[in-house]
Amino acid sequence: MFTELDGEIALFQSSICKYLVLYESGSAIWNALAAQPSIAELCIILLRDFDVSPEQCLGDARAWPAIALGKQVVIALES
Repeated sequence: MFTELDGEIALFQSSICKYLVLYESGSAIWNALAAQPSIAELCIILLRDFDVSPEQCLGDARAWPAIALGKQVVIALES
C-alpha cells in the first residue's frame, strides 16, 4: 500500500506495521517502475530530473531493486 505525500512516496508494510518514506529520487524510481523501464531508460529519466553523474545514476539504479527487495516493498516476478 502506498500514497504520495508532498511529492514523496510513503509505503505501508501492513505485515509488519511499518512505514517507509521514499525521498525525491526514490519516489521518482518508484513512479517510473509502472512503465517497467530498463536500467538505461530509468537513468535517462533520473539524469533529466536530478543533478547526478551518469556513473552514479547507473550504480544507484542497479542497487535500488535489491534494496527494495530487502525492505520487502517490492517482489520479484519471474518473466
